[in-house]
Amino acid sequence: MISAKDIKKLETECLDKIQGDELYHIRNDAKLRAVYAAKNYDEFRDIVDAAHLNPLSSQDKRNPKTKQRLWNSVSKT
Repeated sequence: MISAKDIKKLETECLDKIQGDELYHIRNDAKLRAVYAAKNYDEFRDIVDAAHLNPLSSQDKRNPKTKQRLWNSVSKT
């Protein structure tokens, strides 16, 4: 008999696989674009590594919960 715990584990495992597959396709599409756009390997790698990121919207910056967040931690200004 399959328990609720087994079903939950299977659901989690399936969702992880789906998410991994989506990330694979996003990165693969970025690789195909970067082959023509990148000037060197470092730029190619940066494009592929950042493929899953989305730009911040103005709503993200105005949201009271995230308004005080340091968005660019490198600059610290």
